Amino acid sequence: MKKSAPENTSKIRKQPAPDVAIRFSFKLFDHLDPEMCPGEFPPSYTQSLMQRLRDLSSWTVRQFTTQQDKSVRNHSHDWSKTARPDGFTGLNERFRDYPGWQFCISANEHGRVHGMIIDDTFYVIWLDKDHNLYQRRPHA
Repeated sequence: MKKSAPENTSKIRKQPAPDVAIRFSFKLFDHLDPEMCPGEFPPSYTQSLMQRLRDLSSWTVRQFTTQQDKSVRNHSHDWSKTARPDGFTGLNERFRDYPGWQFCISANEHGRVHGMIIDDTFYVIWLDKDHNLYQRRPHA
């Protein structure tokens, strides 16, 4: 059965993350943002992304959200320390209150994947291959 993003997100989950395997969705993928999702990727990018998604698919949501792993660099965003202090502004308003999360594709190349977690699903929003979210700071 195909799951979709919840229609009513006015009550964002405040309870512990579920202890079930994390899933990935591209339903909210923002391919129109040229800084956070450039049109061209290096030849090894897709294979590296698929390997990381395969590896993370063995994690639970609780592991992903509570156990930071230096090789994965999984953590939530402090939007004020990014080039996008307003977060995922390209999303429908009902999704903007969810915290942003990231993980790296490989140790020192291919940048980060940014998204949000709703229930047991990590919704991929940006494929930030150049790590632009944290490299550029907003202008004062």
